[in-house]
Amino acid sequence: MSNLSQDIISNSGVRIFQDKQLYSFNLDTILLYNFAKPAKKGAVVDLCSGNGAIGITLTHKTKATIYLVELQKELSDLAQISINENNLNAQVKLINDDLKNVQNYISHDTIDSIVCNPPYFAVEDNSKMKDNPVLAIARHEIKTDLSKVLYASKVLLKENSHLFMVYRPERLSELFKNMLDNRLQPKRVRFVRSTKNKDANLVLIDAIKTVKSASLKVEPDLVIYQDGEFTKEAKSIIEG
Repeated sequence: MSNLSQDIISNSGVRIFQDKQLYSFNLDTILLYNFAKPAKKGAVVDLCSGNGAIGITLTHKTKATIYLVELQKELSDLAQISINENNLNAQVKLINDDLKNVQNYISHDTIDSIVCNPPYFAVEDNSKMKDNPVLAIARHEIKTDLSKVLYASKVLLKENSHLFMVYRPERLSELFKNMLDNRLQPKRVRFVRSTKNKDANLVLIDAIKTVKSASLKVEPDLVIYQDGEFTKEAKSIIEG
C-alpha cells in the first residue's frame, strides 16, 4: 500500500488509514458521521463500511461495540490497519463478508444503531461507473442493493432503534418505500446542497425500526458553499 495516508474526520482524533488510489472517504462520510446519533452503549453496526472511516471514527462518540461489515478484502484490510493503529481492537470488530451473511456473525434484533453509506447508483447507470473495480463496487449496486441493505438493517436492529444513512435525493421515493417495506420509519431528513441555488445532491436520513407510525421532521437544508467558501455550518462540520 504505497499510497497509504492518514486522515482525521471532524477533528475526532481518530486516524483513518487510506489508499487514495484504491478508495478514500469523502464529504458524504463526514456528513453522515456528523448527522448520526449512535447509541452510547450496546452495539453499533456500520454496513457497507468501506475502509471503516465512519464506524471507526464513531468511537469518538460512543463506547458501544462497533461492527464493520464490508465485502471487499482490500478495504477491510485498510480498516484493520486503522483499528490496530488507534488501539481499538477491544471496541471495533471487523466482518469481511457479504452483508447477506451478517447473521452468521451478529444475532437478529441485537443492534442499537446502524450507520450506512451504501452504493448509490444502479448498475444500469454506466455513465457514473468507475474504472477502479473497488470504487465501482463501493458506489454501484454490483454486489448489493438498497433492498438488501434495508432488509439487513431491519433484521439486525432492536425495536425502536435507529438507522442513519446518506443517499441520493433522486432515489428518495424508492428509499422511503423500501424503508416502509422493512418496518423502518423515516424520522428525520436533511437535504444537502452545494450552494443554496442548486438542487440537493445528498440526503441524510434517520429512520427508526417500529411497527408504529412516526412523524417525519425535515430539517433545514445544509448548504456547503457560499461565494466560493465553506459556509459557517459546513466549516464547523468538516473541521469539527
